[in-house]
Amino acid sequence: MTPGETRWIKKHTEKTLKELNMKPTKKRPAKKTVAHTTNPIVGKLLRLKYKINEAYRSYPHDTNKADKTWVMSLISDVRKNNLTKLSKEDILHCNGLWRDYEGK
Repeated sequence: MTPGETRWIKKHTEKTLKELNMKPTKKRPAKKTVAHTTNPIVGKLLRLKYKINEAYRSYPHDTNKADKTWVMSLISDVRKNNLTKLSKEDILHCNGLWRDYEGK
């Protein structure tokens, strides 16, 4: 198609939509979530694990493998036992990990 034809088609469809009082379709796709899960705790823990992985790829000597192992074991516990709340100690430890790996 030539540029003139595409311009004519675009203008014609806009005019038709105005005449019919219709809204145009979405211009961009909907946001995709990071974690494909129904449990929000698992999603947050997965984001923390991804953040630790990112830091490890960027600075391998600055990261601690035990942090990732701890987060992965916590994720498996939450999934296995269908937990809806974490203990205070676990939450505080996760918050500390977020602070540690946020700037890296």
